[in-house]
Amino acid sequence: MTVEGSWPIRVYAALPLREVSRAWGWLNSLTVPVALRSTLYGAYSNAFGCNLDEMDAANVEDFENLGTFFYRTLKEGARVVDAKADLVCPSDGKILCLGKIENNSRQVPLVKGLTYSLDALLGKRANCVSDGSDTERLKFNPDASQAVKRGNSLHYCVIYLAPGDYHRFHSPADWTVNTRRHFAGELLSVSPWIVAQIRNLFIINERVSLSGQWKHGFFSMIPVGATNVGSIIVNFDEELRTNTPDIPSTTFPIGTYTEKSFTGKDQVSLTRGEEVGGFKLGSTIVLVFEAPENFEFAYQGGDIVKMGTRLGK
Repeated sequence: MTVEGSWPIRVYAALPLREVSRAWGWLNSLTVPVALRSTLYGAYSNAFGCNLDEMDAANVEDFENLGTFFYRTLKEGARVVDAKADLVCPSDGKILCLGKIENNSRQVPLVKGLTYSLDALLGKRANCVSDGSDTERLKFNPDASQAVKRGNSLHYCVIYLAPGDYHRFHSPADWTVNTRRHFAGELLSVSPWIVAQIRNLFIINERVSLSGQWKHGFFSMIPVGATNVGSIIVNFDEELRTNTPDIPSTTFPIGTYTEKSFTGKDQVSLTRGEEVGGFKLGSTIVLVFEAPENFEFAYQGGDIVKMGTRLGK
């Protein structure tokens, strides 16, 4: 899949961003001398607007390296999950876009004039390169290809996590994860400006699609990789490895995916607000879910959100 855009964008996309991201991940793992930690982490916080008053650690000197600082936890009470909301924000960040997906088009609007294919985002079975039982996979609906229930529609929301944001993501609802798909891809920046320049950016980038069911039907949560994101972490999937030197490859090219099913004793049930995983730097979360046609979001594009606040009803 080639990157479309102006020549500066095509030149940017041709840079070895996966290698740069792995180098950045290695740099982040190096131990920072205690004497330099306050100055280094303080400079980063000032540059990107980190709120250090929220961190769980007693002081910044407790973080051995940049990686642990980026992936810091928050103190108890720093985020409150709305107990009355069925759907909450899965992370801190800025809402890039949200709305309803027209059933006939299966196109997700992103910014003015740009859309991307829902089928490409979630994956079609023909693009699976991993071994597994087709019988098991056909029991589920990981690509939202089955018809939605009468009176329902598919809805979407895209949240951008800036470098200064809290980098962990949480379950936006009570739901069951049936399938994980890991898509080979690039690691282009997902900053709002780049998103507006590159068609199909979320299809081109490496990503992980978690799909399953919630009270209204289909539900999917898609963490998308980006430049300098060391890796995408999913707490309940120890096999998952992202941003590795062997991806993409001739046997795992861009646009294809490996798949893992969670069945029987391995079934994964998540509760609203439960930590699911995180990024080793800022990135993007895409939600695609089935809900009543009259579902209304509590926010608009461009709004800044905090994890746990009501996303819609």
